[in-house]
Amino acid sequence: MRMDAARFPSTSDLLQTSTTSFVRSRAGSGLFRCFYGKLCPQSHSLEYTNAGHNPPLVIRAGTDPSPLDKGGPVLGVLPDSHYESAKISLRQGDVLVLYTDGAVEAENPAGEQYSAQRLSRTSAWHLQQNASELIETIYTSVIEFRQTTSLADDLTLVLLKKL
Repeated sequence: MRMDAARFPSTSDLLQTSTTSFVRSRAGSGLFRCFYGKLCPQSHSLEYTNAGHNPPLVIRAGTDPSPLDKGGPVLGVLPDSHYESAKISLRQGDVLVLYTDGAVEAENPAGEQYSAQRLSRTSAWHLQQNASELIETIYTSVIEFRQTTSLADDLTLVLLKKL
């Protein structure tokens, strides 16, 4: 996908071509969840396509977090899957939170999941923090919620903050 990215004008075009190649080459097993975004520093925008990945969140001061969920199915389901792309503008102070399911599916002793809502709320409450501080805040929140430092799944966070 990385080698082909420059050949395709939109994120959805790349994923449509990639899923066709992936289905034909995988010998009948496996799926691939993917969020693909192209950040444009000149226009302060992000074009993206989500292929079955947990939807990243755009968090803006004074508004509810917005999930980036435009896209299509996981890669590898059908060779001719259709994908949509979307484009968002990023304003000063906006935070983009990308995360794996290990963050939102982390369970506490009562069996409750941390959830995308809790992740949204935690991120929005600490929007004034810089990206590395916010990552630490979210990680600490998940660990405190679980009431243990061990995790049942990976917990990966990537944050972008528009300065």
